Amino acid sequence: KLTLRHGICKESCLGMSSFSFALCQFYDFEAADRIGRLSVLLLEKCKAEEYRSYIYLLYYGNVRCWNVHVEQSLEKLLHGYHVGMQTGTIENAMNNASCFVMSSFVCGQNLVELKREIDWFRKKMIEYKRTIAHVGSVILTLGVFVSNMLISNDCPSLIGGQNIEIKRFLEQATEKNDTIAICHAYMVGCIEAYIFGEYELALNMIMKRQEA
Repeated sequence: KLTLRHGICKESCLGMSSFSFALCQFYDFEAADRIGRLSVLLLEKCKAEEYRSYIYLLYYGNVRCWNVHVEQSLEKLLHGYHVGMQTGTIENAMNNASCFVMSSFVCGQNLVELKREIDWFRKKMIEYKRTIAHVGSVILTLGVFVSNMLISNDCPSLIGGQNIEIKRFLEQATEKNDTIAICHAYMVGCIEAYIFGEYELALNMIMKRQEA
C-alpha cells in the first residue's frame, strides 16, 4: 500500500517478495511468480543488496519452484547464501542453504558431492549457532539420510530407525514448538522410508507431519 501510494523505494522489493510468497498460500502460482519476478527486478534497480538473500529465499526457494523446475534456481539459492553471509543476515543465508541442499537432492545430485556440501553447511551452522532453529532442520535430517544411503543400510536411519541425533533434534524442536523443523524432519523421514520400501512407516511420517 505504501509503495502504491508514495512510490518505489528499496523496501518495496521486500514487500513484493512477501506478497508473492503469500499468493502461493492461495494457490495463485502464476500471479505469485509474476510478482516475485518484479521483486527481483526492483532489487536490481534499487541496488538493495542487503535484501538480496531474503528475496532470493522467498522467490527462488519458495515461489519459482511452482512454475519452473527447481534446478533452475540452484545457482540463485547458493548466491543468496553467500550474500546473506556477507551482509550479516545469517538466518536468511542458512535458509537459502537449506533450500539449496534439498533442491539439489530433488534434482538427483551425486550423493557423495551432496554429502560434502551438507557437511560444509552444517559446520557453518554450528559455527553460527543455527543448529537447533528450523533453519538447520533440513540440513540435519538430509545429512543423516544421505549418510545412510551411502553406506547402503537395509533400514531407514531417521525417525523409523530411532537415530539418536534426530531424536534429540525432535525433542528440542517440540520443546520450542518449532513446527517447521518438525515438518522438515518427518518430510525427509517419509522420503527415506519410501525408498527403503517401508510404506507403512512412510504413511505414518506423512500423518505425523500433518499433525505437526
